[in-house]
Amino acid sequence: METPLISVVIPVYNGQSFVAQAIESVLAQTWPRVELIVVNDGSTDRSAEVIARYADRLVLVEQPNRGVAAARNAGMERAQGEFVALLDQDDWWRPEKLARQAKLLLADPRIGLVHTAVEHYDQARQEWVGPLNPQARPELLVGQCFRRLLLDNQIYNSTVLLRAEALRQVGLCDLSIRGNTVQDYDLWLRIAKHWELAYVPEPMVIFRIHGHQGTWDRRLMLSEEARLLERVLAEENLGDDPELRARMARLYDQLGGAHLDAGDRRSARQNFRRSLQWRPSRRVRLLWAVSFLPVPLIRILQAVWRQRPGRRQAVASPSDAPAPDNL
Repeated sequence: METPLISVVIPVYNGQSFVAQAIESVLAQTWPRVELIVVNDGSTDRSAEVIARYADRLVLVEQPNRGVAAARNAGMERAQGEFVALLDQDDWWRPEKLARQAKLLLADPRIGLVHTAVEHYDQARQEWVGPLNPQARPELLVGQCFRRLLLDNQIYNSTVLLRAEALRQVGLCDLSIRGNTVQDYDLWLRIAKHWELAYVPEPMVIFRIHGHQGTWDRRLMLSEEARLLERVLAEENLGDDPELRARMARLYDQLGGAHLDAGDRRSARQNFRRSLQWRPSRRVRLLWAVSFLPVPLIRILQAVWRQRPGRRQAVASPSDAPAPDNL
């Protein structure tokens, strides 16, 4: 049997600093048949010059800037492979990455997506660091795991190898989802609904943490995640599931907190109210009440809360995690 072709899609927007390492990590793969597709999404820096160094070893797609999801779609539409891998411009792979994943897809036709463990590299500190979320358990996202995936998205874009047949069945990234937010999560959910997932426990991917990962609009991210999950829970009649109700309550709690941090008390109240509808809690009731106070007083309360010893979470404090372009 002929070795399957794997198409690799790298969307690039102003990635001159790191895209060469991403490209070289694909070219160094031990899997013998790899098609590399680089989508230049209207870069205004020297990305085109960097990509041109590898012109004879990749397929280049040029388009005006339309965002990373549209760039991924353009690459996946061009892909000729039986399997399709995604790699973000600032990450890179271990040489055995595709080979380890392809073996799992070849061994079981029920599997539509294989993801892997990740290592994290802090570019500014020039050192390896621990996981962004120490509580994450991506190894549990295997087999028929649609419901578990609804509880949290722990799959990094750059870890994924997809069966092209699965993409043909469920479609590509949904461009009606706003911003660079949860288009990937939506795609994983659609695949997990119809296909099984598999996992490589060794870290085959390096996620680079750096200061130029793009603008992360936390409120938009949380809002689009909530909108996605509201729709999916309604479609799947899962609105009475206690764990999923708790998940939605936490999500609206976080969104309310993000609005409160931004000084938008009205939107904060709306989202705290929505959190309470999913699952009542004394904490969210308190935050809902706080949202009626003048902003200067809210800032004082936040500062006092953050200084409390042993506090679990600052009032309406946004996450310190970097922009999730690769999640």
